[in-house]
Amino acid sequence: LFNERRTNSDGDEITLMAHLVGGSYLLTKLLMPELEKADDPRVIYVASGGMYNTKFPSWEEAASSGKFESKYNGNMAYAYAKRGQVLLAERLASQYPGIKFVSCHPGWTKTEGVDAAYGSQASILEPMRTLWEGSEGICWLATSPSTDLEGGAFYLDRKPQRNIFAGPFFTDGTYTRNTDTEVDDMMKKLLEKVGV
Repeated sequence: LFNERRTNSDGDEITLMAHLVGGSYLLTKLLMPELEKADDPRVIYVASGGMYNTKFPSWEEAASSGKFESKYNGNMAYAYAKRGQVLLAERLASQYPGIKFVSCHPGWTKTEGVDAAYGSQASILEPMRTLWEGSEGICWLATSPSTDLEGGAFYLDRKPQRNIFAGPFFTDGTYTRNTDTEVDDMMKKLLEKVGV
C-alpha cells in the first residue's frame, strides 16, 4: 500500500497534498492573521531524515504526475514532501522574521509509517526511538522561548542541524541543495494549488 500511488478527489497525489500542500502550506497561510498577532509565534514543520536523499524536484515529479505517474515511489514521494517542508520553513522565515518558522526531524522513530516504508529493512535505522523520544524535541521547539530558536533552521535533538548531506563523507554538497529559483518555483506552485 505504501508504494501505491493514491489520489484525492481532485486527482492530486495524497502524500504531497497531506504533508506539504494542505498540512503545511495551506494551514500556515490560514493561520497567518493569528500568528502575526501572537506574542511568541512559531510554526514547526515535522519533516524527516528521509528528505536527506533528495532535493525538491520539479513539481510534476514531486506530485507524481504526468510522465512521473507510472514511476511512483512511496519513499521518494514522502522524501519530496519532507524536503518541501524544510524549504518552506526557510523561505517563510525570511519572509516573516517576526514568526519563528522551523522544521525538525524527530529522529528515526518506531512508527507504522517506518514499518510500512522499510519493512524488514527498518533495522538499518536502528537504534530507533520510541514515540516519546521522537516527540520530545518537537515539544521543546513548541515550548521554548522563540529567542532560543533560529528561524528557518532544521532541528534534531534541540539543535539546528545541516539539512544537506550530499557531498563526500556527509559534507555539504549540491545534489540535494535546491537553488533559489527552484524554491521560487515550488512556492509559486503551492500558491497556485491553494490560491492563498
